[in-house]
Amino acid sequence: MLINELPDDCLMAIFEYVNDLDDLINCYKVCVGWSYLIAERTKKAKYLLEDPWQTDDYEHDDEDDSDYSDLFRYPWDCVFYRGRNPIDVTCLNTLFPNLTILEFTYRLENKMKRSEIVSFVRNHESLKGIIDENGYPVSEYCNKLEMTSTYSDELSKIQNASNIKQLYTGNFSVEDVKKYAHDFPNLELLRTSINMKGKNKGSRVSVFEKLKILILYSDDQKGFHGFHLMDLCPNLQSAFITMECNRFFVDETVKHECLQDLVIQFFGDKRINWNDLERLLMKYPNLKHLALRKPRGMNDEHVEKLIQILPNLVLLNVENWPTITKRTVDIVDDYCKRNGRSIKCYVERNYNEIKSDWPHLSTTNEKISRGFDFMKHCFLKDSFELPHFLVPVDY
Repeated sequence: MLINELPDDCLMAIFEYVNDLDDLINCYKVCVGWSYLIAERTKKAKYLLEDPWQTDDYEHDDEDDSDYSDLFRYPWDCVFYRGRNPIDVTCLNTLFPNLTILEFTYRLENKMKRSEIVSFVRNHESLKGIIDENGYPVSEYCNKLEMTSTYSDELSKIQNASNIKQLYTGNFSVEDVKKYAHDFPNLELLRTSINMKGKNKGSRVSVFEKLKILILYSDDQKGFHGFHLMDLCPNLQSAFITMECNRFFVDETVKHECLQDLVIQFFGDKRINWNDLERLLMKYPNLKHLALRKPRGMNDEHVEKLIQILPNLVLLNVENWPTITKRTVDIVDDYCKRNGRSIKCYVERNYNEIKSDWPHLSTTNEKISRGFDFMKHCFLKDSFELPHFLVPVDY
């Protein structure tokens, strides 16, 4: 039987597995019947992204199926581009009427002219998010964006800021962020890097009233000021902090009642001050989920003090420091038995248990995660594995 003799439902089932942009366009041009079926298939596509697995010189090795098998794990609502072959843009608007997120990298610019990209972006009323890794401000041509990932070095250059709900952007001082916060009244997720250009003036005026998730990174060796920014986000529920020093600044007079999820990664090679860490954690009395990674200088005895100051804690993950041992888990279990509490504790040696006890927590490295859920998509990951966007399920 020839492939064209297959019924349409069989062909459609086959086309569901085609996720490569070039392949879809080539199939679209085969005949009228295929054009219709491909158009029906790509109506379901919401995300046009750079292929995360393949490279320009990808060749399949029959002896190693690891990369090849990954080609069949792509979700049906994603289409991926790769290579340098030019794209016939005349059919793009027809093929992707419901596109929600576009990733713009150098590969896409090699496949399309900038004028064609601008036209494509302008013609997509459904577009809600752009990942711009190429430094070209394509987002300014779309006035309905709600999610923007850009390496712009000025917050003032981000267009239509009042619409933005999720922002992943460049390196700023705490004062810069506070200065432009009023431009982003609906921001719910912020991911950025913090430096110490200028002085932190210590203002306690709220800057992000609706912010729920904050992801901060700092390589400043003089000290980390990001916790001051957290103090200015009254409804913050989740935070992921990465710092490359052991010194951080805390205003213990400010309590944060809403924070429930906290991850802190210490990348410095110096010991942290336990008293500083204790002062910090006491600010978050309703914390439920806490991960501390590479907390140099913290030992088993500190763990019991930690759970005493966090009365609502149910999940504790302490990783990558030799003074934290399996005995830590026994300490937590004994404390819970004596005090009628239930806390799951995980250290380096029983880390695999966290995946079985909390199966809904993902460790998948992905650029876009489905669902606005910090615990599911961020808690167990390293900072470099975090997604650009947490896409609401109704998008």
